[in-house]
Amino acid sequence: MSRPAVVLVGIPAAGKSTVGGLLAQALGLELVETDDLVQGELGLSTTEAFADDEGQDSYHRAQERLAQVCLERECILALGSSAVESAQVRAALAGHRVIWLQISVVAATRRLGMARLGLEVLAAIRTKLDAQLAERAGWYEAVATEVIDTDRQNAEAIAAQILAHKEG
Repeated sequence: MSRPAVVLVGIPAAGKSTVGGLLAQALGLELVETDDLVQGELGLSTTEAFADDEGQDSYHRAQERLAQVCLERECILALGSSAVESAQVRAALAGHRVIWLQISVVAATRRLGMARLGLEVLAAIRTKLDAQLAERAGWYEAVATEVIDTDRQNAEAIAAQILAHKEG
């Protein structure tokens, strides 16, 4: 049975897409991002899907199903940040190499380029990221076989660390 070489988890801006792309290139594998698959299936952006409760529910159901399907593919898998909310996804991650790309809310905000936003908007975004991290940190920790602090590392250094551990 095929399986991902690496599964990356973390909040938005942790580096899943960028690091995943570097790993995929280095290993000659495809980068699969569940958020992209869900958006393609629903025909909606994440923002559009989350505009109402029904859209959010559809998004989460599709993400749960597609994440489990992707765990049977040989690839680098970047899970959408909310995928770990699903008990089924968490159970399916058992036995996989799961790396939690851990980032602080301050660093995530900086990476998202939000430092230039007005203080009220910035405060609202930080509050949302704080809530996501508080809600999901335990789940990320539970599924992770490795944790990498990405606050002060660039994507190349993180990918090199992951590749070195694989070879070591």
